[in-house]
Amino acid sequence: MSTRVGLSKVTVVEPNPAGFSEALTLKVVIEIFEKVPNDAIDVKFVWSPIWDFSIDQVLDELEVGPFLTTGKHEFVLQSDPPDVSKIPDPTGPTALLVSFTYHGEEFLHIGFNVVVTCTGEIPEVFTSAELLTRTIGRYHSKFTSIRWDTPEEGEKTSPVASEGDEKSASSAEPEEKRVKLE
Repeated sequence: MSTRVGLSKVTVVEPNPAGFSEALTLKVVIEIFEKVPNDAIDVKFVWSPIWDFSIDQVLDELEVGPFLTTGKHEFVLQSDPPDVSKIPDPTGPTALLVSFTYHGEEFLHIGFNVVVTCTGEIPEVFTSAELLTRTIGRYHSKFTSIRWDTPEEGEKTSPVASEGDEKSASSAEPEEKRVKLE
């Protein structure tokens, strides 16, 4: 039996828009199909100004799980806000990235569009977040196939098809369209 994890829902818990220095809080609902992963899932929050990747900030790293059952699992994730003093100009569009990994392999990546505005005159250098407000917008998620846990004894496995694998047009059997995550 293979492990499969799907994202059912993600919502911003805090007031939105919120002050820049407020914690980032998300409610996440994932669904585990077929077989529960053996270990916890790692989650990482990254603040990524879209105009300068060299100043990305890892905001927080945490674990969720391990999960005991298949089905839907709801949890709240909270992260510290970015350090405004490390961002030359925090205003404008930016991104909040939340990645989910299992044994070091990323299987889910969620990117939120964020807009940061300043009330009043924009200072030469931001030393405080008092004048800043952030609005977390839509998110985009991306799943990646990974190897989950080693198969249990006696369990059959099938290789994951690569893009170069093709069946001949003369094959009598219909092509299987599902890929098994191991």
